[in-house]
Amino acid sequence: MQYLATGVIRTSHGLKGFVKVHIFSDTHTHLAKIKKVVLRKNTDEKSVEIEELKLLGEQVLIKFNNINSPEEGRNFNGWEICIPRECCLALEENEFYQADILDCTVFRNETVIGKIISIIDGAQAPLLEIETESGTKLVPYMNQYIDSVNILNKRVDLKVDWILE
Repeated sequence: MQYLATGVIRTSHGLKGFVKVHIFSDTHTHLAKIKKVVLRKNTDEKSVEIEELKLLGEQVLIKFNNINSPEEGRNFNGWEICIPRECCLALEENEFYQADILDCTVFRNETVIGKIISIIDGAQAPLLEIETESGTKLVPYMNQYIDSVNILNKRVDLKVDWILE
């Protein structure tokens, strides 16, 4: 079963073991239907059950089974919440999940630049980490830099090459 990261735990909240979660999409409604998730950080994984999910303003709060104190919740700061791909929100045409762009080959004018090896949360936009012959480069995923993305062919075309300097 393929799992996709849907959010990341930021910190604990309250005294009962709730954690604040930054959701990677514009909505959290899909999480209300899910009872089991995988928490992941680096190579560590832990399967947990969602006991309760609630909103506090714009914040999503989640209470996992067997996490009953702020200290236990803080142990998972920075862990990603991963859900089965089939439980993820349906995509519109020309949309894709960030995980789908990993391992895509990056081109500029039919010249291979490198491969996307990771995606980093940036202040304005996600940053594509591209492994090139001269080392890794970061390119913001923004219209002024990215020309096209073809997930089926695992290809990303850049509009400009000066961004790699």
